[in-house]
Amino acid sequence: MRWIKADTTKYLPEKEYIDTVLIPLIPFDPADNQQMAKQAFQRELNQVFTSLIEKEYKGRVFLSPEYYYLNDRVSDEVERLNRWVEQFNKQPFEHVFLFTFDPKWKKYEKDLAGQLLWVPGMQSGNIQSTETQSFVKEQAHQISEFIQAFW
Repeated sequence: MRWIKADTTKYLPEKEYIDTVLIPLIPFDPADNQQMAKQAFQRELNQVFTSLIEKEYKGRVFLSPEYYYLNDRVSDEVERLNRWVEQFNKQPFEHVFLFTFDPKWKKYEKDLAGQLLWVPGMQSGNIQSTETQSFVKEQAHQISEFIQAFW
């Protein structure tokens, strides 16, 4: 289920059965011209990953809106992100997964209120290429197995 009206309308009466939320973490810095294309590609890749996982577990996983943060301020974001997680826990979601390609989050993993899913991702490329699609499918399969281990 996704953060759209049709899915949230279905979610509310069935929320006791949907115990997992997936929050995509997206770095964003419009002032950094050198990183802008890389960050845009990683956002697209993140969307493909999280959409695959949401489709595979539709009715069990809720895909939240993307969480954007300034790339050079990960340490400042831990408290804000934990407030997001706190709000999702009120639904209540039993499992909260934070999905990112940004290795900076690993340093703060122990301080996060959710389970970090860090995937060393591709830095650039074509989202439609067979290489990228193959990478996504293989990694998504492994992530799915990891999520299942929590259920």
